[in-house]
Amino acid sequence: MKKLPGILKSLYPALLIPGFILTSLLIIIIATPSPVYSQDDLLQYLQTKGAELDQKEQLLQEREKALQELGKDIMARIKEYEYILERVEKILAEIDNTKEEKIQHVVKTYEKMQPEEAAIRLEELDEKTAVKVLAFMKPRKAANILSMMAPRKAARLTKKITEIPGLEKLIVKMKKKR
Repeated sequence: MKKLPGILKSLYPALLIPGFILTSLLIIIIATPSPVYSQDDLLQYLQTKGAELDQKEQLLQEREKALQELGKDIMARIKEYEYILERVEKILAEIDNTKEEKIQHVVKTYEKMQPEEAAIRLEELDEKTAVKVLAFMKPRKAANILSMMAPRKAARLTKKITEIPGLEKLIVKMKKKR
C-alpha cells in the first residue's frame, strides 16, 4: 500500500469492491465455454442463409412484377375513365346548350304574349320553370307580367329569382362540417 500515490491510498478500500466484481466477471466470461463452430458448420449456415435470401429476393421480384402489372392496369383504367368522363362532359354541355336554347325559345314566346295572358300561364307553371322564364326575360317585360299576377305568387317568384341555386344546401353542408 505504500507504493500507491496519496489519493489512491484513500480510495483503495472503495476500489476493492468494484475491482472484485470486475475480476469475477472476467473469470466467468473466460471460464464459460464459447460455442465453437467448425468451418463446415459455418459454411452450411452461410449457405442456408444465402438460399433464404435468394428465395426472399425472388419473392420480392415476383411481387414487384405483379405490382408493375397492377400499375399498368390501373393506368389503363384511369385513361378509360378519363375518356368516359370527357364524353359525359361533352354530352352534358350539349344538353345544357339544348336546354338553354329551349328556354330562350319559351322566353321569346312569353315576351310576345300580352302581359295578362303571360301572367295567367306563368302562374300555372311550376315555380322552377316560371322563375327561369322570368329570369331570362327583358326586365320591362318581366315587370309587366309580374304586375298582372297574384301578389303572393309574384312575390314568391321574385324571391326565387334572386336566390342562388344550391346556396342553401352548401350552407347546410358547411354547418354540418363544423
